[in-house]
Amino acid sequence: MDISRRSALGGLGAVVGWPMLGSESRQAAPSRSLAGKVALVTGSGANLGRTTVLELARRGADVVVNARTSRDEAEAVAREASALGVRAIALLADVSNEQQVEAMVAEALQRLGRIDILINNAGLFRASRAFTEMTTEEWRTAMAVNADGPFYCSRAVVPSMIANGGGRIITVSGENSINGRTNWANVCASKMGAWGMTMALAVELAPHNILVNHVVPGTWDFEATSTAEAEQVASGIPLGRRGLPQELANVYAFLASDDASYITGQTIRVNGGQTRT
Repeated sequence: MDISRRSALGGLGAVVGWPMLGSESRQAAPSRSLAGKVALVTGSGANLGRTTVLELARRGADVVVNARTSRDEAEAVAREASALGVRAIALLADVSNEQQVEAMVAEALQRLGRIDILINNAGLFRASRAFTEMTTEEWRTAMAVNADGPFYCSRAVVPSMIANGGGRIITVSGENSINGRTNWANVCASKMGAWGMTMALAVELAPHNILVNHVVPGTWDFEATSTAEAEQVASGIPLGRRGLPQELANVYAFLASDDASYITGQTIRVNGGQTRT
């Protein structure tokens, strides 16, 4: 249904007032709602992680950009964030490595003084093979990145959050992890483990004013490899399109803010209605 027709229908005229996809009004400067906070976003050297870092910076947060191996990518994102008027540092660490995570968090605390927001964005999302053919190494690798990683990172930052009177932890999953998918047993199991940890931490850390939530992203506009693939994916989404990375970053920024001060232990699906709960 086109917009002009909607405006003529009772009760739907307000649709015309919403900004259209890609319009400049969608990128209006946000308030500095996160000023004085420090955010660590794992796996933020590119794609959704990069967009998230920049949105947090636009809202005033100092940021730690993390990548596993690409220092150039991480430092480039840190420079972009710094240009928004905040402190930004780039730190390399493999989240599946306990010692590297502890060193990253220690350096972030030494240089920026605190960590108020952790977004466990780094993850392994790729098909392996049929379950009966899956190797122990493939199983362990997924567990190390997707389950151990959020555990190591969360454990490392919680003492700082407690000392500062609270914080936010957001762990990222995926629809395949919840719904199941052929050849993805290792990824699904590992992500569900992190989900369970999120629910437990929401209860355990609530007395410390640390809010812990779980976000399940859908499909994003940089993921399709062809027009035909993009159209096929969009056909299964009620909103008729893939999401913009900025739309996901906005959800993270909201959950990190005081506007979400009564939200913890929740799973939030950001997918244009592709799956419904």
